[in-house]
Amino acid sequence: MVDVLFLGTGGAFSAGRRSTLGLLIEADSFRMLAETGPAILEQLARVDLHAADVERLFVSHSHGDHVLGFPMLALNRLEVSTPLQVYAGRATIATLQALCALAFRSLGVHRLNLEWHELSEVDSDRVALAAGVTLRSVVVPHPPGVPTLAARWDFAGGPSVTFATDTVPSGVTVELARGSDLLVHEASFSAVLQPDEDPAAHFHSTARQAGEIARQAGCPRVALVHLGPTIGEQPDMLIEEARAGSDLRVIVPEDGERMHL
Repeated sequence: MVDVLFLGTGGAFSAGRRSTLGLLIEADSFRMLAETGPAILEQLARVDLHAADVERLFVSHSHGDHVLGFPMLALNRLEVSTPLQVYAGRATIATLQALCALAFRSLGVHRLNLEWHELSEVDSDRVALAAGVTLRSVVVPHPPGVPTLAARWDFAGGPSVTFATDTVPSGVTVELARGSDLLVHEASFSAVLQPDEDPAAHFHSTARQAGEIARQAGCPRVALVHLGPTIGEQPDMLIEEARAGSDLRVIVPEDGERMHL
């Protein structure tokens, strides 16, 4: 069985009910964290986990709500015997290293027990994470100077999970997600609740667009995350918007919610 644990479901402007985006992908002895926002240690603590419980990390891009907790996560693993395996694009890795150097100048990045795995920022990529677990990544549309990756976890003989955030709808995401059991897609905006907003101007998506991506990719379920502070308070509206009259199963998870696949 594969679980997705939603540590945080909000975006950069979230506060209170929804903290910044973070996911745990878990299966048997496998666990991988996606994103390290400013509250990552508190998010882990709320589900009775610690930094030492995380051995693998995927980071999609270098925006602050996705990376600012990384130095503290690394510091709190300092005495762990196994290194933290970090998977990200080159530009994101450079940002993570710079944050550590700024936060703990006297310590040095080389002492933080980290192993870096650079994912392509040009083409699709594929790496084996553990026996029977594969990570695939692609570059999705992103703001200039901020290469952004979407990711897919495939479990041999089991489900697949695709994750895409901070991007506009694209065929690249559709192809990565094709046939996934769950698509976790950002919905920073709502076409229904915010009809005058242009999400593409901010390189974000609406709940309606996230639902359409899931249908095009043949995904039976989509979880809406990276929710704006206003629309995140109206999950029922977002569910109907994304479903658009179809039989797509739409979930608007709360922080700390666990989904079994």
